[in-house]
Amino acid sequence: MKFKFSADDVIAEKRTTQGNINLIKRWLFAADEKYVPSKLSDEFIVLFLLSCNNDIDVTKKTITAYYKLRKDAPELFDDRTSEREDIQKALNTLRMVSIPNRTDENYQVVYLSLKDTDSSNFELNPVMKASLMLIDIEHHNSPPDGVMFLADMKGFGFLHAFKLNPISLKKYFNYLGEGIPTQFKGMHLMNGNYFVDQLLSILKVFMASDLIKRVIIHQVGWNPEEAFPKKCLPKELGGDLESEDVLCERTLPLFKDREYFWKAEEELRKSVLK
Repeated sequence: MKFKFSADDVIAEKRTTQGNINLIKRWLFAADEKYVPSKLSDEFIVLFLLSCNNDIDVTKKTITAYYKLRKDAPELFDDRTSEREDIQKALNTLRMVSIPNRTDENYQVVYLSLKDTDSSNFELNPVMKASLMLIDIEHHNSPPDGVMFLADMKGFGFLHAFKLNPISLKKYFNYLGEGIPTQFKGMHLMNGNYFVDQLLSILKVFMASDLIKRVIIHQVGWNPEEAFPKKCLPKELGGDLESEDVLCERTLPLFKDREYFWKAEEELRKSVLK
């Protein structure tokens, strides 16, 4: 699995050390969990170390959770390609944007909004799957120090809420909280309404309290500049960037560029389970 950054570059920036990487390598080689690979690239290990502030024990737990949660949620992590019909439908239903600028804290920003408000075209699992693919896209470059989501819920209604699957939502948010190789800094849901509030009520049933605190609903009129710098916002939200449609169109080719990573990542996971 290749990346556009090198572990040596990250070490040179004093964000981690070769010693930390070697500690994880030795642990992987002797790991008891059958679903955890015995070998990972230095760059992939770096992602986990940075997400855990170089705490070795926490890094081990996160790598273990990463592979267990992916094994247990094939609907979210297997056969990830933008060529799939359901992923194409998800990309036509929602604007999914990897914001080109990072925050001053070096956080990646993922922006989502409904492009097609017809609930008959909304399917939860492909939407969640594609949003997680967006995080992988940004990891391809210099590792961020966290990820923040901004979702404009305008147009989200009863029939959308009716399609929400608590089991799938649990898997999705458990991954964000326990297994993602970056720090989940929060999800801001703007233009909230009664149905968005019901979504949060569903999440509270199975999400840890520290995780649920990072999912924040904002009512109509909230200014996203309270949480995001203008350099990370589309012009519709008063930001310095181009329109959300232009940003979305510029993000779509990035899915193609990352296809080989998703294939290699799945092949590695499946080879361990044989």
